[in-house]
Amino acid sequence: MQNVWGKLRELAHTVVVWTKPPSSGLAGTDGQHIWIDPSLSSTEKRCVLAHEIFHLVAGHTTCQPPTVERQLRLEVARFLIPYEDLRRVAGWATCPAEMAEELNVIEQVVLDRLATLDGDQLQELWPPSEHIA
Repeated sequence: MQNVWGKLRELAHTVVVWTKPPSSGLAGTDGQHIWIDPSLSSTEKRCVLAHEIFHLVAGHTTCQPPTVERQLRLEVARFLIPYEDLRRVAGWATCPAEMAEELNVIEQVVLDRLATLDGDQLQELWPPSEHIA
C-alpha cells in the first residue's frame, strides 16, 4: 500500500486543514493548503489527500478542466494501486467494491485504475475461462 502521508511530508510547505473546503467539493487546494472535509472516512481521506497532493505536484492552484481532472485521477489510481496489488485482489474479488475495500481505496479509484490497463493486462487479471464451450 502506498504511503500517502509520507508523500505529503515531501511537500513541507503544505498545510492540511481539516474543514470543509472553500469550494463545494470534498477537498481542495490553493497550492499551499489542502482542505479536507473531516466527515470523510479514513479511506476517503486517503484518496482525496492523494488527489490533492498530485494537484500540488502538478502546480495546480485552482479547479482544473475535466480532461485534466481525469488524467490526474488516472495518475492517482496508478499511485494508490500498484499493478501487483490489483492482480492479487482481482484473483478473488467479485466486484470493484470488494476490490476497493481490500486495497484501502474508494471504488472510483479501482474503476480509474482499471481504465489505465491495456487489453493484455486485463486478460492477465481475468483470463478467458478454459471451461467455456
